[in-house]
Amino acid sequence: MKQISEQLSLLADLERKALWLSTWTIHNANSIRPKTDDLKVGGHQASSASVSTLMAALYGAVLRPEDRVAVKPHASPIFHAWQYLLGRQTRENLENFRGFGGAQSYPSRTKDADDVDFSTGSVGLGGAMAVFAAMVQDYVAAKGWLQRPKGRMISILGDAEL
Repeated sequence: MKQISEQLSLLADLERKALWLSTWTIHNANSIRPKTDDLKVGGHQASSASVSTLMAALYGAVLRPEDRVAVKPHASPIFHAWQYLLGRQTRENLENFRGFGGAQSYPSRTKDADDVDFSTGSVGLGGAMAVFAAMVQDYVAAKGWLQRPKGRMISILGDAEL
């Protein structure tokens, strides 16, 4: 019982770190990083906060290497924070969030340096892509072509995706 309690305590600590880091990333992009104008670059703190516990459970305990996750677009700051905590994202990319060469405002397989499973820049696509990926995986498995363990396809959706 003590081991489970310690694991939950560690996950809670990591969750707080990821949430703080995602909030700092947005604040840095809007208020600290030097800019040539007064425009704010945005960021969605509430969207990140709304999935912080879910992300802690997934990235801290549940996901297997073969699993794939479609992260709701507005939660990219906390996704990038988790990637940083896992050693898959750089501090420089977080400091340049929504800037040239920095972490993208929406998870992107082509523009992000970290491990994005599904590009979800168009709101609503993540859920559909994960369902389609699961169907393709099932088809490939049924044909006997699957060369790796079957993964779970997970979608994290927000109100914009519904």
